Amino acid sequence: MIRFIALFFISLSAHSACLDDSYTTLDISECYSKEFEIEGQKLEKILLQAYSSSDEIVNEIKLSQEAWMKYRDAHCKAIYTSYGKGTMRLIAYPSCMLELTKQRKKEVYTNFVEDF
Repeated sequence: MIRFIALFFISLSAHSACLDDSYTTLDISECYSKEFEIEGQKLEKILLQAYSSSDEIVNEIKLSQEAWMKYRDAHCKAIYTSYGKGTMRLIAYPSCMLELTKQRKKEVYTNFVEDF
């Protein structure tokens, strides 16, 4: 029950327009997956800006991005697995991927684009 409540609040923070028309687990999962794809594209654009903002740290940014992607994938897989065979895992996984990608986008922008 506690995990369901936590997932509910994560879902609220990841709210997007497509959730307004989502009524089933599959609909919600597809919504988060689409939003994750969009946020991933935005992150890629910000990374390109970061790479062009400072030649001195491009390699470090790339290494940190690779490490972050491994972390994101492992963390979200652990969340997925924690739901066992329940259908909530179909929402938990893309929601996790979306939220971590949004956070990473903000971190990269704040640390490597905005300040340079």
